[in-house]
Amino acid sequence: MNTSDKLVKFHLNAAACWLVFGMLAGLSLAYRLISPSAAEFLETVSWLNFGRVRMFHTHVAIFGWLSNGFLAFSYYASPRMVGQTLFLPQLAWTNRWIMQLALIVGSASILAGHAEGVEYAEPPWFADLIFAVAFVFALVCILGTLLKDRLSNLYVSGWYLALGFVFTTLNFVMANTIVAHIAPGAAGAALEGLWIHNAVGLWVTPMGAAIVYYLLPLMVGKPIASHKLSLIGFWTLALLYPLGGSHHYFYSPVPWWLQVIAVPLTSALIFVVYTVVYNFFATMKGQWSLITSNIGLRFLTFGIFSYIMTCTQGPFHALFSVQRVVHFTDWIVAHAHLALFGVFSWWLYAFIYFVWPKLTGRTFSRKLSEWHFWLTVIGFFFLYYIPDTIAGLMQGFSWLRGLPFIDSLTVSQPFWIPRAISGVVLLVGFALLLINMYGPSTPEAKNE
Repeated sequence: MNTSDKLVKFHLNAAACWLVFGMLAGLSLAYRLISPSAAEFLETVSWLNFGRVRMFHTHVAIFGWLSNGFLAFSYYASPRMVGQTLFLPQLAWTNRWIMQLALIVGSASILAGHAEGVEYAEPPWFADLIFAVAFVFALVCILGTLLKDRLSNLYVSGWYLALGFVFTTLNFVMANTIVAHIAPGAAGAALEGLWIHNAVGLWVTPMGAAIVYYLLPLMVGKPIASHKLSLIGFWTLALLYPLGGSHHYFYSPVPWWLQVIAVPLTSALIFVVYTVVYNFFATMKGQWSLITSNIGLRFLTFGIFSYIMTCTQGPFHALFSVQRVVHFTDWIVAHAHLALFGVFSWWLYAFIYFVWPKLTGRTFSRKLSEWHFWLTVIGFFFLYYIPDTIAGLMQGFSWLRGLPFIDSLTVSQPFWIPRAISGVVLLVGFALLLINMYGPSTPEAKNE
């Protein structure tokens, strides 16, 4: 196994560990919402109170689980796309532990109460420095690899990888310097909106799109339907997405013109979505029967359907009349989970099902894979997403009617119970994937 593939395996192992912590934290938060007595759970333990665990949950989900997974994909795909070895493999090999050190220091600092007031960038400055070094080192290795070949020959997944690494490096520095320590009040909030928006749209989204464009042709055995269309979608994302972040601060002290301009910019992004969606469906034409036997392709497919949903919701949210109802409600929480879990985590699952047997020589048990898939679908959509979306609407309309705040909690409580159950179901489903990855090979798996 070469250094590149060893890095893939390492970062997937790390991603799996961080996801377990993230899921346990999410389950703890969901349990505390089911009743007033449950709300007191662990509240006497300062480092496990609701606010700190909530920040820990988002931190390890985005940077521990997703980012480690994206690094694994990048180290796997970038050398293969250009037909070259990884650039500075020893730097990447050293950097694998720098990345985990940044995550450990950041997570421990959040739980210890040393957090900064920047959403998705809560770790203190000393953890930020370590993470920035790790990210720059990863950028050097990935871009150095992609630039070994002519850019005119670069496949669209390579373009998305380059966008994600370059823009997020700049975005991360902006969030943890200007937003965290320089820009005051509403100005800082406006810039924070850009950071939140672009952390998802110009890190998580391009990395996810790179996974889809890379895996789909390999899984179905045919080239992507339209490479030109995929590049049009890429440039639309790169040019229009960065400036729409003020839609996170509608009806706030942020300048009105900045809020207004976010509406058309956000709405235009639906074109990016449908370039990916069209390419997916056009490439899948005549190949739909494959999802019955290929679990990785099935996760990829269901992630596409979630992608359609979440990215149709995004422009819909950019309407002021809709924001009046859903802003600050559980609708937004459900929407965020639909993106980060229902889309991008499922695409990472697809990558794991694709690459893990190639790296380890293991064969996944079909039964465990099926159970993992269906527990994930049922646990997420029927026990989490739908109830939490309904709870958000109930909250929004309660607030618009001027009812006491406690009434919005009362009407939400029945929907928070299945949300807590979903945490158990999703954790069990992921445990089955871990058994498939690390457990003893079953006779069934060996015969498949």
